[in-house]
Amino acid sequence: MSKIIFNSTLHLGVGSTHELAREIKNRHYEKAFVITDNGLIRAGVAQKVLNILVQAKIPSVLFTDVTPEATVRDVKNAYNELKRSAADFILAIGGGSPIDTAKAISVIANNPKYEDVVSLQGEKNNLNEPMPVIAVPTTAGSAAEVSKSFVVNDAVTEKNIICKNDKMLPVAVFIDADLMTTMPDIVTLGSGFDAFTHAVESLISKNANLFSKTLSKEAIRIVAQNLPLSYDEPENIIARENMGYAEYIAGLAYSNSGLGICHSMAHAISGKFGVPHGIALAMCLPAALKFNMYSESAAEYKFIAEALGVNTNGLSEQEVCRAAIRAVEKFRNDFNVPKHLSDYGVHEEDLDILALHAYEDPCTAGNPREVTVADIYMILKKLL
Repeated sequence: MSKIIFNSTLHLGVGSTHELAREIKNRHYEKAFVITDNGLIRAGVAQKVLNILVQAKIPSVLFTDVTPEATVRDVKNAYNELKRSAADFILAIGGGSPIDTAKAISVIANNPKYEDVVSLQGEKNNLNEPMPVIAVPTTAGSAAEVSKSFVVNDAVTEKNIICKNDKMLPVAVFIDADLMTTMPDIVTLGSGFDAFTHAVESLISKNANLFSKTLSKEAIRIVAQNLPLSYDEPENIIARENMGYAEYIAGLAYSNSGLGICHSMAHAISGKFGVPHGIALAMCLPAALKFNMYSESAAEYKFIAEALGVNTNGLSEQEVCRAAIRAVEKFRNDFNVPKHLSDYGVHEEDLDILALHAYEDPCTAGNPREVTVADIYMILKKLL
């Protein structure tokens, strides 16, 4: 059975960020290095959190030069600023990009031999304890705040750098739906499909266990009910809060089970073509499910189908699988998510390198069916 990874203090619920100053002071931290992005500054979301620091007289240094899909450059720039800041903890406000950047520099701060960033690729088992990170997610999807890894893009190789280590989990997490109501539609959609895919892939992963499956199923159910509401009614605080909870438990699920080739392909596509991660997942998920229906995890498709409103009575296992795939396609198509890689400038001559990068991605290890580079190539070709 996979090891359960969970050592963060969780503050969950509307207004939970009001406990931020107390958490900081209880931990005897003195100065924050705050990472966020300019979009959250313009929207006034980051300022809500910064005001808490000001009112509590907690000094901070602000870094906002983070792109929507975190890069090696972002990490290097943030680390250089961190070194000058004299901060003793990092506060990450935002989606996966600021939180992953925060986790990366927290590792490098106490393991400076990795300041080139790219050498952090893979599983690192002998790291010094990272600088503490407190995470305040403003999206409901990446689960970066509960993941024992970070992902940043290397523009030189056009691949994603994925580093794994149990020590890099944030020490405290604040999931406050008050910070999520101003998300743009595309962010709501992309983060929602990120959470949904985390839940689906962790459910069918070859390393899934009772603990992870229980969380995966609950996350699938919640996202199926609340993502449409969050998208159609951005101010629906209950739907936003439910999505925040779902993305967290989906992240906890996949941290204990692994993922699969949907994430592998999405990482490759986003790394080379800059497609938003959640949108790449939405494009790839039905095709990945179609490939994996011929595996020992086929029995789990029944829950996916029923969570999306399918009556499975009287259907054979293979019929249930096909019904689940059609339901996922409809769920995606109801949001008008692009269906073809060519919409983002992907051509057939790009598929060889995309397939290789996906095959080499760490997420492939959790796929429930053995897969080859040629298999991934054929899946991607059908998505053109």
